[in-house]
Amino acid sequence: MNSDIAIVGAGPIGLFSALQAAKLDAQVIVFEEHSSIGAPAHCTGHISISGLNRICLSFPANVIENKIRAVNFYSPSGYRFSVRFGSPVTYVINRELLDKYIGRMAIEQGAEILYNTHVNSLIIEDNSVVGVVVKRKKKTENVLSKVVIDAEGVSSHLLKQAGLPHLDRSMTVNGVQTEADKIHDIDNDTVEVFLSRSFAPGFFAWIVPRRDGTAKVGLATEKGSPRDCLCHFLRTSIVQKRLKGSHFTNTVYHPITLGGPISRTFQNGLLVVGDAASQVKSTTGGGVIMGLTCASIAGEVAAHAAQSQNSSAKVLSTYEYKWKKKIGFDMVAMKWLRLMLNKLSNKQLDQFITLCTRLRLDESLKGAADIDFQGTALIRLAKSPRTLATALYLLMTSFL
Repeated sequence: MNSDIAIVGAGPIGLFSALQAAKLDAQVIVFEEHSSIGAPAHCTGHISISGLNRICLSFPANVIENKIRAVNFYSPSGYRFSVRFGSPVTYVINRELLDKYIGRMAIEQGAEILYNTHVNSLIIEDNSVVGVVVKRKKKTENVLSKVVIDAEGVSSHLLKQAGLPHLDRSMTVNGVQTEADKIHDIDNDTVEVFLSRSFAPGFFAWIVPRRDGTAKVGLATEKGSPRDCLCHFLRTSIVQKRLKGSHFTNTVYHPITLGGPISRTFQNGLLVVGDAASQVKSTTGGGVIMGLTCASIAGEVAAHAAQSQNSSAKVLSTYEYKWKKKIGFDMVAMKWLRLMLNKLSNKQLDQFITLCTRLRLDESLKGAADIDFQGTALIRLAKSPRTLATALYLLMTSFL
C-alpha cells in the first residue's frame, strides 16, 4: 500500500487534494475511517457560487438543493436587516452527493480510497514524516509515502505528533443542525440568520431553505449545551412561527474552529489542510471554499515534491506561501470581525442591525460584497460613507 501521497480523510478537502495530485500523475491513497464518503454530513452546505467558479469546480445539478439570492439578519429583539441580490449568490448543496462526486473524479484520475481505515499515527524518521500507521480489517500496518496530507478535520490528532501548532480551542464553537420538514413565511431563495447571545453566544443560528420546502436549521455556541441552545432557539416566537408543525430529523453535532489558520501548516513530509489547519471563515464558520482552495494547492505541491523526490519542509513550504497569498489577508480580517462581533451585547446587536437598516447598507453590499473574501470586500466597501459609519459603530461598540 505504499504510495507517493497518503491523505488522511475523505471529506471534500482530502478528496480534492487527491484529485489535484492524481491529475499530476502522483500515486495517491486516501484513508477514510467511515464506510462511505459523505456520511455523516456535518455541514450546512451553503457555499458561494463565485468561490466555486474561482476553483473551477462544477458538479451535477442534483447536488444543488437550492439557489440563494437573499439573506435576512435578525437581531435579538427581532429587528431585521435584509440584503437581496439581483441573481443567486450561493448554492445550498447536498454535501454527501458533493463528496461522492469529488471522490469519483479522484478515482477516475487514479487515486485509491480505502474505507473503514483509521490512521493511528504518523511514521516519523529523522524528523521527517515518511508515512502513516493504519488499522484496517483489525490489522495494523505501516504505509510509507513521500508526502502525507492531513485532511482529517477539526478533531485532528496528528498535529501534536508532528510538532505543529494546535487549533485555537478558545475560539472553537459547538454546532448542532437538524432538518425541518416544513417552513412558513420564508422566501424559498432566502437564508435567515439569527443573532443572539441568549441562544447562540459567539456565533449565530440559521434557517437554510431547500427548494422542496424543507430546511436545515441549526446554530453554534461558544458555551453551554448546543442541544439546549437549539431547544431555546426553536422556542422563540419568531422561529416558532416559521417552523410551526415541523418535524425534525437527522440531528448532528459538530465543532467549528473560528480561530483562524494555525501558524504553520507544513513539516518535513507533511501538509495540513482544511479544518485540520483551521482554514475556516471566522465570521460564518464556512470551510468548504477556503478548504478547497487550499486543497488544490496542497495536491499540486505534494505531487511536485513526490516527483522530485524531495519532500523537505523547504520544498513543502511553497504550499503555505501560496495559500496565504490567496486567502491570508481575508482570514485575518474575518477573525478580527468575529472578535468584534463576539463583544457585542444583545442590546448592541439590536442597535447594530437597526443601524444597518437605517443607513441602507444593503445598497452598498449588493455591489461590492464577497462572501468568501470578506477582508478584500471591506476595502472596496470602504469607499461608501454608509459602510464607514457602520464599521465605525462596530469598532466603537466592541470596545465599550
